[in-house]
Amino acid sequence: MKYRMVELQKSRSETTNTTRTINLDLATPVSRIVVRMKGTNTTSTPVGHPAKMISKIELIDGSDVLYSLNGFQAGAVNFIENSELPFYTCEYESGIQCCATAQINFGRQLWDRDFALDPKRYKNLQLKITNAVGSGGSTCGTCTLAVFAYVFEDSPPTPRGFLMTKELKSYTVVNAQHEYTELPQDYPFRFVILQSYENTIAPNTMFGNLKFTIDTDRKVLLNDISMTEFLKAQVPMDKVEEEFAGLGNGAVSDHFQASTYDNYGVAVGRSSFDGTLYVEQPAGPQIGVFGTGPHSFTCVEVGYCAFGAMNLLMADKNDPASWLDPAGTRSVKLDITGGAAGTAYIISQQARTY
Repeated sequence: MKYRMVELQKSRSETTNTTRTINLDLATPVSRIVVRMKGTNTTSTPVGHPAKMISKIELIDGSDVLYSLNGFQAGAVNFIENSELPFYTCEYESGIQCCATAQINFGRQLWDRDFALDPKRYKNLQLKITNAVGSGGSTCGTCTLAVFAYVFEDSPPTPRGFLMTKELKSYTVVNAQHEYTELPQDYPFRFVILQSYENTIAPNTMFGNLKFTIDTDRKVLLNDISMTEFLKAQVPMDKVEEEFAGLGNGAVSDHFQASTYDNYGVAVGRSSFDGTLYVEQPAGPQIGVFGTGPHSFTCVEVGYCAFGAMNLLMADKNDPASWLDPAGTRSVKLDITGGAAGTAYIISQQARTY
């Protein structure tokens, strides 16, 4: 047996917003860690995507931060990594459970032998998970948390490093204002991700122009291109597909999904025939559904830009030789022009060597 899955945290009740700390005392390299949060809806009024039940995930070794994202940031990174979302159950009907998972991937794919987390190289590895139990689904209660690790067993590899993923900064977007960000110069970049996940706001509305340069325009990776054109020019761009379900109440009820750009949905009754059921044109991550109550429905929704995130780096994600190595540079800078008001995030994934 070369591989196995380890249960780091058995399913446990999470009744209030808390931070759980799990000591990682594994002896062999880890390819992936999966965080699972599940809860039961207390109403049929959606408050957020289930990913929002995970407020923060951190992997630390003392003061050294190896991973740090919230639930919807992790979902965005997972989509960019895998071309598909992690496991979600997007239920918004009272009494039914919804579920969110987040993958911490230390390699380019599961069981990558070149990039994996080697716990023996650290003294005090800890995984910290902060929940926000009422923030996802329809005000979930009786929530539970479980954590799993995919580890190498027989003939474990000697990885050269691991993929380190972090939020570099968050900031408030101001219309037409330039936001400058100096990227760290310690390790090569696999991804440089710009994200904003605001109700009713699509990425091409949130952001104006994108500029990505090295050494004050000595090399220009993105030459002040508009977000609208950037999104249309990314061919092929993976399509986000997701299902959600809820309960009609005789009015338009806003629901939440991962896709945020050029998206649409189609709904059908699932418990009985609904004489009037329609789906409004989505705006960003928010999609309105009208159904005469109290009929249960299910909706298939498709679009682009999972959780409003875009990788700005042009590279082959499976070829480290094509990743952006800042060694020898004096400055790697983003210049993002603002559009609509909201919060933006800049996330990096870097190849950190041992």
